[in-house]
Amino acid sequence: MEKGEAIVSLAGPLMNIVLAFVFTLIYYALYKYAGSEFLDSTYGGVIMIMISSTIATNIGLGVFNLIPLPPLDGSKIIMPFLPYKAKQWFINNEQIFYIIFIILWISGLAGTIISPAISWITSGILSLGKMIFGI
Repeated sequence: MEKGEAIVSLAGPLMNIVLAFVFTLIYYALYKYAGSEFLDSTYGGVIMIMISSTIATNIGLGVFNLIPLPPLDGSKIIMPFLPYKAKQWFINNEQIFYIIFIILWISGLAGTIISPAISWITSGILSLGKMIFGI
C-alpha cells in the first residue's frame, strides 16, 4: 500500500513537469510558426506571457511538492524507502514537520532551497523545446 501511495504522490509533481513541457512546446511552436504580426500584437504578447507563466508555475509547483515534508507529496514519496526506525520516527514527529514546513513557507526559505532545482529543470525543458523546434 505504501508503494502505491508513493506512486500516486509522484503523479502530481510529474504531471506538473509534463504540463510544463507541453506548454513549452506550444510556446516554441507559436514562436516559430505564428509570425511576427501575431507575436508583436497585444493579443499575441498576452498569450505568450500566459504560456510562460503556466510553464513557470507548473515547474515551481512540481518541484515544491517534492519537498519531503508533510503535507507535501515528497513526504509520501520517500516513506517506502526509509528504514523502519526512520519511518516510525518520521510518523511520530509528523507534527514537527508541519511546523517546519510552515516556517519554511512563510519565511521564504523554501524558495531559496528549491530555486536551484527549479532553474535546472526550467533550463532543461526550455533547451529541449528549442532543440525540438530548431530555435
